[in-house]
Amino acid sequence: MSDADRARWDGRYREGAYQDRTNPSEFVRELTETLPRGAALDLACGSGRNAIYLASLGCQVEGWDISVEGLARAGARAEALGLDIVWQACDLDQVELPRSSYDLIVQVRYVNPALTASIADALRPGGVYLCEQHLVTDREVVGPSNPAFRLEPGELRDSVAGLCIETYREEHVTDPDGRAAALVRMLARNPD
Repeated sequence: MSDADRARWDGRYREGAYQDRTNPSEFVRELTETLPRGAALDLACGSGRNAIYLASLGCQVEGWDISVEGLARAGARAEALGLDIVWQACDLDQVELPRSSYDLIVQVRYVNPALTASIADALRPGGVYLCEQHLVTDREVVGPSNPAFRLEPGELRDSVAGLCIETYREEHVTDPDGRAAALVRMLARNPD
């Protein structure tokens, strides 16, 4: 990402984007019972909805995002809830994930194939990668119009070599706000 990307996302958060989106992803909530309660990383965490949820479950959470404005909103909300989360402003196109550091990595609606390829090395044995991405579709759906920010069918499954896929769905869903979305949802585990 570039400084222009950072400025664009900061501007969106300053203007109130995603202000009403405080609940975690439905997929994250659906799989709560299968998620480990250890060191967790929320990649492209935005205003922190998934990071805050994971911290409320007892995870030790880091939330990384390019937007300082989004992280400030996330930090204020976490503090109001009494949750201790480490927020890091960083360019996810340039970051290197630390090896064997996380029990759980969450990546919701942020496409970065190079980063996805490094997830397995960042997970501890038995660690979980939970991912939800926009899927290429011919239907009228919410999300990016640029196909570079959507995955082709099967692309996510093929990008996680070394992980054992436990849940994988490509589906059209209705988001909580009533808008249609085309998503690929996956939970994969690093073998013990």
